[in-house]
Amino acid sequence: MITSLKTLDRTTAAGLLARAALSLGYQDNPVPPFIEGEEKIRSAVINEARQKLGVDSSDNRPETIARIADLLDNESDKLLAPPDTKAALARLAERGDLPSDLYEIEIIPNVIQIYGKHFPLEKEIIETTVRAPTLEQHFGPPRKPHEPAMISLFARTFRTRWPLKDFVMLVAAQRDGFRLYVHQAWRIYSSRVKLEGVKTPVDWLSRFADVYGAEIEVEGKKGHFFLFARGHIPNTINVLMADGKQQAISISRFAQKDPTTGIDQSALVVAIDLIKYGRMFDDLRVKRKDMLEEFVGPPRATA
Repeated sequence: MITSLKTLDRTTAAGLLARAALSLGYQDNPVPPFIEGEEKIRSAVINEARQKLGVDSSDNRPETIARIADLLDNESDKLLAPPDTKAALARLAERGDLPSDLYEIEIIPNVIQIYGKHFPLEKEIIETTVRAPTLEQHFGPPRKPHEPAMISLFARTFRTRWPLKDFVMLVAAQRDGFRLYVHQAWRIYSSRVKLEGVKTPVDWLSRFADVYGAEIEVEGKKGHFFLFARGHIPNTINVLMADGKQQAISISRFAQKDPTTGIDQSALVVAIDLIKYGRMFDDLRVKRKDMLEEFVGPPRATA
């Protein structure tokens, strides 16, 4: 337990831990105190959490703040009794800490349409990527007003009999309780996309969009990929192609709303040229018998 809270009852301590975690995302607009002296207690709690994690008081990088918030959330969970397994799993799912093989996977129609008659194999590849990823990245609840929320990305390498046709499947999904709604699923081939220096699934998506994405303008900025954007974004745009013809291109994004203002927001915004992507897919795809990876099926139901 956080020693700064040892004089408080378990319920009050759990509440203060949760409020301390919440306050990390609103440093410019402080969370008002609930009890007398709460600001001082919060400060002590956060400092103790930093000591437990071995991070300096001046380290305010987003990843560090997320680690501190997760530690405080975990400490709060430990104080809440009696144990509620379902509620505990729900909290893990909200934070993105639930083991991915426990989610029920739903793939939206847009993804199904991209792969057409080849979707049955692609579905197995997507589900294997989610259930047994080699790399994953999760965005938690909306603690900050300018970042994605409740989104998970998964990546997994799939080998084939021909190394030049090996690829990484990148899946991006919206979490909703124990369900994952897959909005994006792209094959990324190192023979077609420059991947030097990529570290996270978001990096993979950005590099992929540099090759297969149309340039779009969001909030006065032009680019192929936007991690986060505010305001209305259309579902399609018209792009002038190299041959001088206009082509309608769909924009893929995760629609969200600011929890306090209700303003429209979007995360992981890309406008992929599906014709160009489809040609690459047809050039490099192989049959199931030519893939060297074992697929992961759904978890067995427990009695």
